[in-house]
Amino acid sequence: MTLHSLTLTGFRSIRNLHLELEPLNVIVGANGCGKSNLYKAVRLLHEAACGRLSIALAEEGGMQNAIWAGAPRKGQGKTAPKRIILATRSDEFDYELQLSYPTPGISLFSLDPLVKEESLWLAGQGRRPSALLLERRNQAAFLLSVEGERVTYPGSLYEEESLFGQLAEPHRYPEISQLRESMRRWRFYHEFAVWPGSPLRAPQVGIRSPILAHDGANLAAAFQTIQEIGDDEILNSVLSDAFPDCTFSVEVQPSGRFQMLMHRNGLYRPLQAAELSDGTLRFLCLAVALLSPRPPGFMALNEPENSLHPDLFPALARLIAEASRYSQLWVTSHSPRLAQLIARHRPVKLFALAIQDGETQVQETSS
Repeated sequence: MTLHSLTLTGFRSIRNLHLELEPLNVIVGANGCGKSNLYKAVRLLHEAACGRLSIALAEEGGMQNAIWAGAPRKGQGKTAPKRIILATRSDEFDYELQLSYPTPGISLFSLDPLVKEESLWLAGQGRRPSALLLERRNQAAFLLSVEGERVTYPGSLYEEESLFGQLAEPHRYPEISQLRESMRRWRFYHEFAVWPGSPLRAPQVGIRSPILAHDGANLAAAFQTIQEIGDDEILNSVLSDAFPDCTFSVEVQPSGRFQMLMHRNGLYRPLQAAELSDGTLRFLCLAVALLSPRPPGFMALNEPENSLHPDLFPALARLIAEASRYSQLWVTSHSPRLAQLIARHRPVKLFALAIQDGETQVQETSS
């Protein structure tokens, strides 16, 4: 499922943004311009499909901190309704989720979101009633069944969660289930656990791992999985470009635990993961995530260049370009140079962001 557009309203520093997307999208801008807010908004769609919408918003401080806090536009007045609207259009579906505050005084959980509206249409037919697959208004929902009939959703709905996270009997609603499963398989990488004493630096039980964990904790197992069933030629080539005097391998301990080793020319013993620099481990995680033998339909990287020396940027750009052959990519970055290096390998849709009066705006777009 390729995303063709993303529309965001009322989320943190984003008053209203509409982005037309391509297979490889890079978002650049200075600190505080809203790059991470865009990343978090996209991830919110994924969390909604996984049934973790309220948890994800709680990590932002609840609805109070997640909703747009700027002044209303001229003519709206101070009492204009406030909502977070997340909408995306793919090659198959058109989806929109609208969130607001719960009714005051009803519950102590005053920072939970309230799902006001949720709609799903077949793509290419416009937002017409005949194209509706899902229509939700507060706690009432109507779905298109496998028989092609518009039916009332029979279960009770939690007001703070998307219907995707509560969908029972998915076989009865195949199109809705298809979109939910696609969104659940999206992957997001922001921070890897590279600090001293983290699980990533310690030996871990080795099981075949075609997907790198979000924090990189299964790095050794995921690395070895690529060596055995993935494209190890590209992985080894990229690592050779990034670290020309080094090679990498996995050590298996008698207990069955795996750990990463780096062999460096001139050293008589390999370096263990606990001894590697933060930047080296972070690059290894990015390489293994991007060259997954089970690529997702959509993958987002938030500031992948963090902790990396600029000399590693060409290898990172090659990695990102290679991964975009199999997954749609969303990359936020401080570095216009990284975007330029990626564009040497693959076409890039570049969005340059700026902040004006507290509002994130697209300053420039190029392909």
